[in-house]
Amino acid sequence: MIDAFFDSVRLLPFLALVYFLVGFFEYRYGDRVSHYIMRLGMLGPVAGALFGCIPQCGFSVVASALYVKRLISTGTLIAVFLSTSDEAIPVLLSMPHKASMVAVLILIKVIIAVAVGILVDYIILSFFKSNAVSGAPVKTSYGDAMTGHSGCCSHGLHDKPSRLNALLLHPLLHTVKIFLFIFVLTAILNFSIEIVGRQKFESIFLEGSLFQPVFASIVGLIPNCFASVFLAQLFADGVISFGSLVAGLCSGAGLGLLVLIRDNQDRRDTLRVIAILLGISIISGVVIQSAGIWGGV
Repeated sequence: MIDAFFDSVRLLPFLALVYFLVGFFEYRYGDRVSHYIMRLGMLGPVAGALFGCIPQCGFSVVASALYVKRLISTGTLIAVFLSTSDEAIPVLLSMPHKASMVAVLILIKVIIAVAVGILVDYIILSFFKSNAVSGAPVKTSYGDAMTGHSGCCSHGLHDKPSRLNALLLHPLLHTVKIFLFIFVLTAILNFSIEIVGRQKFESIFLEGSLFQPVFASIVGLIPNCFASVFLAQLFADGVISFGSLVAGLCSGAGLGLLVLIRDNQDRRDTLRVIAILLGISIISGVVIQSAGIWGGV
C-alpha cells in the first residue's frame, strides 16, 4: 500500500498538467470539433481519427450521439473509436519512463483508424447515403444529437461549460479520479504479484502468447475509463506487450460504446460496429506483437 501510494503520488504533477491542458483545449476548441467532422463528409474517417486521438472528455460519446442520428458515417464512428485511448494517454504521459512511446502509440492508432474507417465507408459499405452527413443545418443537427448526453465526468456535452468548470473543476476531477484508479490498481497489482509470484502472475495474463492481444481487446470493450487505466498500468509494469496495449486501446471506445448500444435503434448495426472494432483490434495487436514493435514489451 505504501509503495502504491508513493508511486501514484509521483505521477500527480504530470497527470494534473496533462488534464489542465486538455481542459483548456476542450474549452477553447471542443465545440468546433464535431462541426468540422460533420462538414467533411467523405473525409470524415480521417478527421475522426485525428480528433479522436485527442484525450478530450466525452469525444467518443459525441461521435456515437452523432452517428445514431446518422450525421456521420459508420467509417467515421469506427475511426473515432479506434483512435480513442480514453485515459491511457494522460496516464502514460505522467510516467516519465513510458512517455517517449506515446507518440508512437498515437501514430499507430491513427493509421489503423484512418485505414479501417476509409475501408468501411468506401469498400465494405460503399458509403451508403443513409450514413452520410445529412442536409440539416449543422448547428441544429448537432444540438439535437447531443441533448441529454454526458461526458465521462457527467457534465453535459450540448452546452459549452463555464470557464470555471472547463479550466479548473473538470481537470481537477479527472486528476483526482484517475489518481485514485491508479492507486487502487497499483495496490492490487502489487498485492497479487507478492502473493502469487511475478512469473505466475505474468502467465495469468498470457505473457508472450498471441492470445494476449485477444484478452486485451476484450478488456478494452469495457465501457469505462477503468479499462484504459488498467491496460496502461499493466503495460507500464511490463505485464502485457505493446501489441496488447494497442489492441486493448483500439477496442476501448469508453462511454461512446455504451451510448451506441443504448441509443442505436438498429441492433444489427451496433453488433456489426462492435464486431469490426473487436476484429481489427485483435488483428492489429497480434500483428504488432508478432513484429516485435517496441521490443514486444
